[in-house]
Amino acid sequence: MKKVLNILLTLFISLSFTSVVNAASATISVSSSSNQVIVGKDVTVYVTVSSAAALGSWEYTLNYDSSVFKLQSSDVGVHYAAYASNGNTKSVQYKYVFKALKSGSSKFYIDSSMVVDWDERILGVNDGSKTIKTLTYSEYQASLSSNNNLSNLTVEGYEITPEFSKDVLEYSVKVNEDETKVKINATAEDKTATISGAGEVEVSAGSNSFDIVVIAQNGSEKTYKLNVEVIDKNPINVEVDGKKYTVVKIASNLTKPESYVEKNLVIQEFDIPGFYSEVTEFNLVGLKDEEGNVSLFIYENDTYKKYIELSFGGISIYPMEMKESLESYERTTIKIQEADIEVLTLNENSRFKLIYGLNVETKEQGLYLYDTKDQTIMKYDEEYIKMLEEKNTMLTYSTLAFVVSTVLALFGIIGLSKKGNKSK
Repeated sequence: MKKVLNILLTLFISLSFTSVVNAASATISVSSSSNQVIVGKDVTVYVTVSSAAALGSWEYTLNYDSSVFKLQSSDVGVHYAAYASNGNTKSVQYKYVFKALKSGSSKFYIDSSMVVDWDERILGVNDGSKTIKTLTYSEYQASLSSNNNLSNLTVEGYEITPEFSKDVLEYSVKVNEDETKVKINATAEDKTATISGAGEVEVSAGSNSFDIVVIAQNGSEKTYKLNVEVIDKNPINVEVDGKKYTVVKIASNLTKPESYVEKNLVIQEFDIPGFYSEVTEFNLVGLKDEEGNVSLFIYENDTYKKYIELSFGGISIYPMEMKESLESYERTTIKIQEADIEVLTLNENSRFKLIYGLNVETKEQGLYLYDTKDQTIMKYDEEYIKMLEEKNTMLTYSTLAFVVSTVLALFGIIGLSKKGNKSK
């Protein structure tokens, strides 16, 4: 009989142990919005209770170093107990906001925990923890990386010269003449650094310069320069006003003026992309200077003249050489829309200037009145201006007559007043 009881007891203990082992477990984890925080700033700590089984009730205590952190707000207390309202709850989360008091660190950890599932079984609990570091602002700045080096710089499909070194800041590469875009690949030596200027960039015939800027975590910058030369095996080199240019052979490198249409021109047996206007009868081509800047020029009989178009809302003017002179006006040069334009002006402080130009849409050629304040322009009408001047002159005379008559009347009143006093 005693032997049977021992066997039954052993079987009961075995079954109980198996039941506990196979029972679901729960986790009470601790996470935060940041791994470190500056003294005086807040950090958010999250406590999450979860289980594969439906939760019934739970209890825990969140511990931390109160000399390093101060609790600002919370959904619940640091010691908390709760229960589920239904059998569908498998995870709940609570938020705590702490303020950093001093430099150091604190471990946020769980103890005194217990979790019961919906079937009232006590679950094994895995208690979590999270360590958060606190720094003063100066310590934080000192902790930031100052590494603003590149570890690699390439142009896809080509080799740069010299061979890359993080301490060499300028490189060159030559690419085929049919290239309109190249891809610049750059990798920062420090993963916390950021890079600007890399990626796919547009290029045109001749020299193209690009800056690849590396910004370290602490804000310090380093600039690498990459010079991309698009090789033109048969360049058309020209000189305009003592400055050297190369004729642009790729249409995508040009911007068409609104009133023009595309037109190919033959220059030195090459088909050159350009533009034409029936109004101005100008043929325009693109010229690229030694710095890589592309501008439009009027092309005629192998000669080139800089094309400037001033746009003022609905009016576009091609400024021309001043062919007229007006009495009381003097010639000078002012900057309009980044271009130096010859104008007529009454004086340097005058708001209105006169431009001699051609309306590229209506073909009206002559003087245009430019308002330097409102940045507007209108056709100059000499008769209208004279009419205004005559009105101004008449107004001046009328005003003068009124003033004189008023003064005389005052003198008359004063005289009568004196005469009346004498009579008395």
